[in-house]
Amino acid sequence: MTITISELAEVCGADIFGRNPHQTIDSAAHIDEAGANQLTFLSNPKYACKLKTTTASAILVQKGTPDNASNVDTCLLAVDDPELAFISCLHRLYPQKTSCGTLSAKAHIDPSAIIGKGTCVEAFASIGTHTTLGSNCWIKAGCHIGNGVTLGDNCVLHPNVVLYDGVQLGNNVVLHSGVVIGSDGFGYKFRNGEHVKFPQVGTAVIESNVEIGANTCIDRAALWETRVGEGTKIDNQVHIAHNVQIGARSLLCGQVGIGGSTVIKDYVTLAAQCGVVDHVTIGSQAVVLAHAGVTKDIGDGSEVMGFPAADRKQVLHEMAALRRLAHNQKAIVELVRLLPKLRRIN
Repeated sequence: MTITISELAEVCGADIFGRNPHQTIDSAAHIDEAGANQLTFLSNPKYACKLKTTTASAILVQKGTPDNASNVDTCLLAVDDPELAFISCLHRLYPQKTSCGTLSAKAHIDPSAIIGKGTCVEAFASIGTHTTLGSNCWIKAGCHIGNGVTLGDNCVLHPNVVLYDGVQLGNNVVLHSGVVIGSDGFGYKFRNGEHVKFPQVGTAVIESNVEIGANTCIDRAALWETRVGEGTKIDNQVHIAHNVQIGARSLLCGQVGIGGSTVIKDYVTLAAQCGVVDHVTIGSQAVVLAHAGVTKDIGDGSEVMGFPAADRKQVLHEMAALRRLAHNQKAIVELVRLLPKLRRIN
């Protein structure tokens, strides 16, 4: 999409400094690669020198920057938050495709299903009995939506998503390819030399404004519900076990694994490849760093790392102590060897 610099300034509430605000912008790029007719941004004053080397036609900068860059040969758009303004401009430059509002003749839609206005169901998708899809949803090719499923408005299911029976989605939920929600939880009881399956008869609930990355699996609860809270964002290849309760606006990065019946409160960050055992609670605004293994409850606002996960500062202090110990190993061995002589002298 093509838009003038002055129009972009209106989109993000920017003050314009520099030349030709009527020049058109057709795309965006990183400040190191941006060229003519492209928009970029600079949020860190540390890299202000790039203002003089970039060939971008327009640059979003922090308010106050133009006073220090009056000789820059480009158009500066001064805003309070360059990154947030850049996001707003990206939405304008690259508008998202919307639902076509048609039901493909090659899709299987049970007659009992309720399909909201403007919802699109593409070829080879399957919609089960007594399922309800809200308005303006987009069910892409190859998706399977089971029986008794409920979707809110404006949901997007990318190709080959699977929703098992009874799953509930709120409004504005985005599920990327390969997501599976509502599969059986891993529940077995060992009796008489056999693993006896505990029937998984609960459900899974995804609240509004949640986005879930490709090939992530969220199990249904054994008896009640697995729940992902409003505004939470989940990366690719994450596994969430049965009965897990995740609060609002949390972030789960790639390859995180969460054991059953764990409670994760609001605004929690679980970094890549960390693991959480079952039946623990992670407090609000806690941060679990990459590769950590959580084996016990984590308090509100905590930052933990390592295995078993512990306070970040404590772990770093212990690691530094171990390095000092290794560095002084020869001296310690020599002191131990001399101890008998020192005792005789005393």
